[in-house]
Amino acid sequence: MLSLVSVALLVLPALAAEQTTLRYAPPSQTFACDLPNADWHAFEEEEGAGFAVHVLGPDNPAGTYRTGIDIRWIEKGQPGWVPVKRYIDGLRGGEGRGATAVRPYRVSGMLARVFEIVETRRLPGDQLPSLEDDLHHYYAVIPMGENYFSIKLSSTRDIYLDYRQLFVRFLHSFKPIGYK
Repeated sequence: MLSLVSVALLVLPALAAEQTTLRYAPPSQTFACDLPNADWHAFEEEEGAGFAVHVLGPDNPAGTYRTGIDIRWIEKGQPGWVPVKRYIDGLRGGEGRGATAVRPYRVSGMLARVFEIVETRRLPGDQLPSLEDDLHHYYAVIPMGENYFSIKLSSTRDIYLDYRQLFVRFLHSFKPIGYK
């Protein structure tokens, strides 16, 4: 029969491994955050409108879509820059999308705007056969003057609730640290 101490010694390492986070800051040094766990991989790449960080998570059960977090620093003067309200309205108003109301939310002491979007896409997008599937996006837009961060967690609609708390923990760990 296992004693209470033996059970605790067996359970604690598993809990510690589950709670272990990896601190990440991209080469551009615009922010720092905690990656959800060691299975999530982050990289930064240059896009037409600036740098974007992609944090790749697990595939959905069907293997057609990889859950991920995208972080973009959107700076006035970059190609495609629009004021934050117009940016949010553009995301929420796309054809074939359903969106929740925009709500205020504190991220690192700053007032963010959070909302959710559901859209239908053909998955997998790069091969046939593909089927229509619903994607769920959690957004947080963090204004900093005229510039802003856009953070998006995307997953398939059938598993999006599995990632709600993960996104909240990610936002709580997000800290702007510098700008280009």
